[in-house]
Amino acid sequence: MKDIRRMFFGGNTANGFYSFHDNIVDDDRTMLYILKGMPGGGKSSLMKRIGKYMKEEGFTIEFHHCPSDPESLDSILIKELRIAIVDGTAPHTMDPVYPGLKDKIIDLGQFIDSQKLAKNKDKIIEAKLNNKRAYSRTFSYLNSAKSIYELIVENNKSGVDFEKVNNETRSVVDKIFSQKDINKQEIMFKERHSFSTANTPKGFVDYTDTILEGVENIYFIDGEIGTGKSTLINKVIEECRIKGYSMEYYHDSTIPEKVESLIIKELNTCITSNKTAMEFSHRRINLNKYFKETVKIKDDYETYELLKKKAISNLSEAKENHKILEEMYRPNIDYSSIDKVRDKLLDEILTYAK
Repeated sequence: MKDIRRMFFGGNTANGFYSFHDNIVDDDRTMLYILKGMPGGGKSSLMKRIGKYMKEEGFTIEFHHCPSDPESLDSILIKELRIAIVDGTAPHTMDPVYPGLKDKIIDLGQFIDSQKLAKNKDKIIEAKLNNKRAYSRTFSYLNSAKSIYELIVENNKSGVDFEKVNNETRSVVDKIFSQKDINKQEIMFKERHSFSTANTPKGFVDYTDTILEGVENIYFIDGEIGTGKSTLINKVIEECRIKGYSMEYYHDSTIPEKVESLIIKELNTCITSNKTAMEFSHRRINLNKYFKETVKIKDDYETYELLKKKAISNLSEAKENHKILEEMYRPNIDYSSIDKVRDKLLDEILTYAK
């Protein structure tokens, strides 16, 4: 479905599961619906159906995907209505801040036939335990990959002419902020954090193209690890804060402390190191001009990629265990009642639209 922004508010990272779920919708929201339930309980399908319907009604929709199953949704946002629906179960547990006022819990767990489900008790416990082990291994491999990445950074710095990089950085910052404000739309967050990419059981998934659609000015930073891409983006962030601009941060899917893409809302401008930007009209900032390729250590790069592959392999194992859980739950769920909840929820959302 085109014209839907897609992103992740959680990530499988070197720091473990990393959550930005408090950035889905702000405190000035109309309503936050928090779904509670079980594996295979229809939460994602409910959100997809409502999101698709509201999109066809002309509303701007964000689909927020699950990093452990990118075909599933963790949440959606109906932008103009300031309404979000979220999966509030672990690992992204969410509870109401303003119960009954701006937040509502929708309990889908009530539609489980617990007596029938009890027959699968041992299989469910075993799958849960195996799932936890797979994630533990995933995060260990990603943490090791981060350590190798930091080695590469330190090594590559020896081949960078930082005086020239700093001059280029100042030039880019001056160019970005010489633009006049062009975006007069209402802005929800002063600073909003998420991911446009994720480490998933299906490998590396990238939705950066959906966040770049409609962005007027795109600056793509090309450069090897350690050449100053993050520093340049951080300089832009500092200047934005001084000028009071609103920003969307899209963090690195493995090392979430690093910002990969930054959108400056008032300038309708993005600066990014994500190569997807090359598919759009962009201005290229080539930091490799100031880097000596001969200092690179090939083995370090290969080790970094190998560790990430190991992490993905264990994510796939976690997904298989989650699939077992879904298979145990599905035959014991009253989906017709969940459909009625979905229809009632959609009717309620449409009253806000009117």
